[in-house]
Amino acid sequence: MKENQITLVNEDGTEELAEIIFTHENEGTNYVVFEIIATGEVSAAKYLEDEEGSGSIDSIETDEEWEMLEDLLEKYYDELEEDEEEDLLEE
Repeated sequence: MKENQITLVNEDGTEELAEIIFTHENEGTNYVVFEIIATGEVSAAKYLEDEEGSGSIDSIETDEEWEMLEDLLEKYYDELEEDEEEDLLEE
């Protein structure tokens, strides 16, 4: 597993590999936005780290959190698109 990947365990115990798109901290809460590799589905979760440095994720509970992360994801994709356009112009 690559450093920018996480393994998600579903309610039925099956594991899915996901690639981390970006992380974000807001008011002391850490978030991770990721893409499930097998399906291409993009989602997000709260990231919780314990004292040993191990991590787990938890559901996002409020509409405000989802809106914030959707806005950040949109900005991320816009910047990515701009970078790709600049790269094409430089070639």
